[in-house]
Amino acid sequence: MEVIKVKDTDIQSALDMVKRQYGSDAMILEIRKKRKYVFGPTYYELLIGIEQSSKKEDLDNLEALEKAIKRLDAAVSALAVKEDELDVLSRQTGFSKELLVKARAVPTEDWKNTLRQYLSNKLEFVRLESIKFQTFPKVVVLLGPTGVGKTTTAAKLAGYLLLERNVSSGFVTIDTFRAGAVEQTKLFGKAMNLPVEVVRRPHQMQKVLAKLPDAHYVFVDTIGRNPKEIGKLTEIKMYLDELEEWIPVLCLNAGLRKEEMQKAFEYFNKVFHIEYFILTKVDEAENISSAVEFMAENGLKTLALTNGQNVPDDLLFPDIENVLGMVGLSL
Repeated sequence: MEVIKVKDTDIQSALDMVKRQYGSDAMILEIRKKRKYVFGPTYYELLIGIEQSSKKEDLDNLEALEKAIKRLDAAVSALAVKEDELDVLSRQTGFSKELLVKARAVPTEDWKNTLRQYLSNKLEFVRLESIKFQTFPKVVVLLGPTGVGKTTTAAKLAGYLLLERNVSSGFVTIDTFRAGAVEQTKLFGKAMNLPVEVVRRPHQMQKVLAKLPDAHYVFVDTIGRNPKEIGKLTEIKMYLDELEEWIPVLCLNAGLRKEEMQKAFEYFNKVFHIEYFILTKVDEAENISSAVEFMAENGLKTLALTNGQNVPDDLLFPDIENVLGMVGLSL
């Protein structure tokens, strides 16, 4: 008897292939469910015997199949045990099981280093000063849902540039809808002796920027919008369309679930093509594992983290080791 191996990711497809290629004379000797690595994709391997079979051989084949099914059941049970261990590791780290599988951070003694390596390869941190602009002033537009702290974050960035880099900035707000928004921006500007301008209608932005000749950076504070309202996001973009160059920066609250962050990002990204990111209110989050997972999965360049209300002190410019330490993965 000639023994042949047939492989496929789907058991029914494998059986159909045997029937097409070898006909009714083919006997299934064994079915094996395999993985290339733990928690990797599964596939089925069928051992096929080719020759005219006797009744005795048919009985032997049936017994072999029954044994194969028992081994398959045992393998599934063992996998369930591994899944339970994965649940424990997910609760322990705050990362989803999906990310742990992608990172191959299986429940072993080396899972921490494996996860560190995976996140180190995925996360990217940049300084605002390192971003190349072709135009002057350098326009940075802060975007995000209502209440994520865009106004305060703009003030922190401007304060950092002024105090630490001796670089002047200006503020432009288009948030004339939220009560006290313009006044809050003006208070920050007055405290740092930085100019503040208000844009009340689209197509006024270029004229307003001309009033800020000494500003190296201009931070544009936008209206907080429900990300699901694409029409409202498009209205914000209308204020910016006449500008030759500007970068959008998405701000999201560290206390959000990963799924909430992902949805917000997808909506804003449809309109603004988001590349840069700031994680806000880190001090209010129980942990930031979900946020770090979101950052890793979307390839965003993180400019900063904010961790309090003090301007400009509560602003962090993290590197990979800082962030890994925040999620319990320090060396």
